[in-house]
This record gives sequence, structure tokens and C-alpha cells, in this order.
Amino acid sequence: MSAGPDHYAALDVAPDASAAEVRAAWRLRLVAFHPDRFRDEDQRRRAEELTQRANEAWQVLGDPVQRSRYDRLRRSGPQAPPPGPPAPPVRRVPCPGCASRVAVDDPGGIVVSLRCPGCGQGFSALVGARVVGRAHLERRWRSRRHRRVVASARGALDTVTFRKLPIELALSEGELVSIVFHPTRGRPVYTIAHDEGGLDLGWRVR
Repeated sequence: MSAGPDHYAALDVAPDASAAEVRAAWRLRLVAFHPDRFRDEDQRRRAEELTQRANEAWQVLGDPVQRSRYDRLRRSGPQAPPPGPPAPPVRRVPCPGCASRVAVDDPGGIVVSLRCPGCGQGFSALVGARVVGRAHLERRWRSRRHRRVVASARGALDTVTFRKLPIELALSEGELVSIVFHPTRGRPVYTIAHDEGGLDLGWRVR
């Protein structure tokens, strides 16, 4: 049914309730929410509204002909449109220049271009990727590099190399992360771990 009142909800009965059940529910609401039972003005006003809704419902549901017509309209009314896809969660990543937090809709593990509202610096970040496996350590002469594989929401794999990887950043398989890159050198500057509860933890990785 469209925007009309839900008389069954007003009496707190099921649509297939018997006539006796409808009558009993109507009488119960008249007794329970009689305005004279309430001294507080707001409660009295609310009781009057509930009583009025119960009486309106009884006028329809208490008459077999009107109830039958109401049920037909209720069944043939337009259906509510299916809910659309949920909005992507908002991730917040630090600017590599001034460390101000920049909000971005989660693109599902792809690299996006951002601009810091604080300092105006433009930079890129890989936002909303999933960790795959463990980080791999590569030794090259006196330097060391840490290689980490991440996956997008579509399953595409990407490899990111870090100059340093803090011990605290021992991310496990499947964790959700974002990686902020240097605006000119393209190296990772920050790694942020996103908790499903909304808590973000970030580490500087250069």
C-alpha cells in the first residue's frame, strides 16, 4: 500500500488476525492508552494520538467490507523499490607533505589521485586494498627492501616495495590497508591499516 496508514500496525496485530483478535487488540489499546491515565502533558498528547490511530484502524478493520477493500488495496499497492547499493565507506589517509588527513571514498584497492585540503599538495594513494600473504625481505648490498602484495576488490594483485617496515606493521592475510605515495618520487610514505570498526592506524614507512 502507498502512503496510507497501516491499520494492522496501529493495533499491533498480524494481517491475518481474526475479527476477535482485532477487536481485542483495539479494546486493549483504548484501555492502555486512555489519555486520562497520564498526567504528563507530552505523554497525554502521545496517548491521544495512539488512541486516535486505534479508533481509525478499528473503523476499517472492524467492518468486514471495509477490511476486505483495505486488504485488496494493501496487496495491490506499489512495492517499495529495492535498496540501492550501499555507499562506499570513507577512508582517511595522511597527506605526505603536512600529514593532514584526507577523506576519500574507498575505491576498492586501486590507486587514486588526491589533493590535501590543508597544504594543497597533490599525491596518489592506493586505497582499500587487501593484504595477500606475508611481506618478503629483499637484501641488496647494504640496503634492504620489503615487498608486500596486495589485492583489489576485483582480485587484481599489486606489489609495493617499502624501504622500511616497522615491526608493528606485521599485517596478516586479508587485512584492509591504504598506502600513500610520495608526490614526486612515487615511494610509499605511509601505510594505514583500516579496522572494520572504523579505527585507522598509520605508520610512516620511508
